[in-house]
Amino acid sequence: MQADKYKNYTATDFLKDKDFIRWQLFNDGKDTLFWKDVVEKYPGSRLPIEEAMELYKENIRFNDFSMSGLEISELVISLQNQIRYTKKRRIQRRIVLSISAVAASMAIILSLPLFFNNNNNDIPDISTFAQALPGNNDDLYSSDTKLIVSENNTVTLNNNESSIQYEEDGIKADDNLILKEEVAPYNQLITPYGKRSVITFSDGTKAWVNAGSRLVYPTEFSKEKREIYVDGEIYIEVSEDRKRPFIIKTSQMDIKVLGTKFNVLAHEADQTNSVVLLSGSVSISSNALKKHVILKPDQMYSNVEGLQTVESVDASIFILWTKGLYQFESEKLGNIITRLERYYGIRIECDPDISGLRCSGKLDLKDDMTKLMDELSRALAITYRKNSDGSYIINAKH
Repeated sequence: MQADKYKNYTATDFLKDKDFIRWQLFNDGKDTLFWKDVVEKYPGSRLPIEEAMELYKENIRFNDFSMSGLEISELVISLQNQIRYTKKRRIQRRIVLSISAVAASMAIILSLPLFFNNNNNDIPDISTFAQALPGNNDDLYSSDTKLIVSENNTVTLNNNESSIQYEEDGIKADDNLILKEEVAPYNQLITPYGKRSVITFSDGTKAWVNAGSRLVYPTEFSKEKREIYVDGEIYIEVSEDRKRPFIIKTSQMDIKVLGTKFNVLAHEADQTNSVVLLSGSVSISSNALKKHVILKPDQMYSNVEGLQTVESVDASIFILWTKGLYQFESEKLGNIITRLERYYGIRIECDPDISGLRCSGKLDLKDDMTKLMDELSRALAITYRKNSDGSYIINAKH
């Protein structure tokens, strides 16, 4: 800990600081000396520290249960994540309301003694957890895939296509072996633009994760159900288990299955999401749906800016990206560009006047971007140039 960073902290800032919260939770002697030093070095911090301590004492109460130090620490970590998420969504209106929200959040979290307990039956709703995690778009532009197995343990994977497998005694992630004892109940896999991943969950279910995607999931599924959260695109082959449905949650919909193969496209940043079924059956529900939609093989459910449709398709086309191919039919150039940006991790600027041009074809994603640009410029009346930083600009051909 460095005292300098607390020089201009407000009471709200202190309530968001994990070291301050730890001091309030455990009253460690070394921490007390540190904070005493902060006040002596920066007298102006005395009042906001006292205000934060008072707010903490007045609003935070432990319920009557027994918790280990580790459990409490992990609860605090979750609180920090919720605070950062709230700040990102800009729903804090006034400092007084912000402080109350912090206190209320901690009170709620502390009322769940098994929030991070290894008994996964008691893990809370995965959507709540996933959406409370801090959003950081920089992770999607990283050069490495990130497997976050605990708050203090992030494994970086630099292969273009990483393999993660959950086994009884631990996790194999490319050339890394992570012991089960080092893993928190919830994990997060962030596959940045330009990278892909294949993950095998604890029940044997296998998912191919496309570029620019984020998955949140338990290290072990509960006895009643299997749930994961997806922000991005995956193709998944679900291990059949009639006693435990497999549920994929996104910001827009829930997809429930027993054993099947299907593709999910659900980037939170997009106004389009879809489910394409290859085999089996799936049930789709969302706030926008008045009833569940049941898909049959070779059907696609899509929600484009609120317009929901179910249509017959050749489902195999929609998973060609797992084999390094991209096939499209009468697709808008803007949508093609977005998928190429994510797959290659390269910025492409397209003139808005031509983004609505439609094109059909198949691209080999194993080719470099310049070759793909050549193919698109032959199919459409467009021209392109490559910048010194590796990005591209597409304009109409005159």
